[in-house]
Amino acid sequence: MTVRYILDENVIIYAQRRLNEYDHPDSISRDLFDKIANEETLVFSVDDVLWDKYDRQLNGPEHYHSDEGAYAMLRLYELLQVPGKIDGLGHTAPPFPEEDDIPTGSKDDKFIVRLAVEESERDTALVTTDRPLRADLAACSIQTRYDLSVLSPESALAAI
Repeated sequence: MTVRYILDENVIIYAQRRLNEYDHPDSISRDLFDKIANEETLVFSVDDVLWDKYDRQLNGPEHYHSDEGAYAMLRLYELLQVPGKIDGLGHTAPPFPEEDDIPTGSKDDKFIVRLAVEESERDTALVTTDRPLRADLAACSIQTRYDLSVLSPESALAAI
């Protein structure tokens, strides 16, 4: 069975830099990224908005890891050559009726919630280091209404 992972751009940045959300050395996001990249039954789920965020964020010099350059973005470009490994390019997740229920503090993440809702019929997990977003989605009706799996990188890695 194929499992899809929507990684927010911060997870990709932390994977690139081998850091956690506190800027401490940590390989959890990198290990998760590599596990998804290397496992045949695991897929990166993106849309054009999320891909553009990856591209914009990871191509800035502030996110290059000193030893590996633009590891994450280069790896994602390589994975585009593997049929089905990165799914969703060429479209943008549409709005959904309850998106106004997203709490004010997480409205800037509406694009990734749209993607998670669109993918909710499949076995998909939204992985984010954004604690307020995880809390906001747990507190509003969207997560339960659409049965969204919203995980930290640690929880996602442990679940694989």
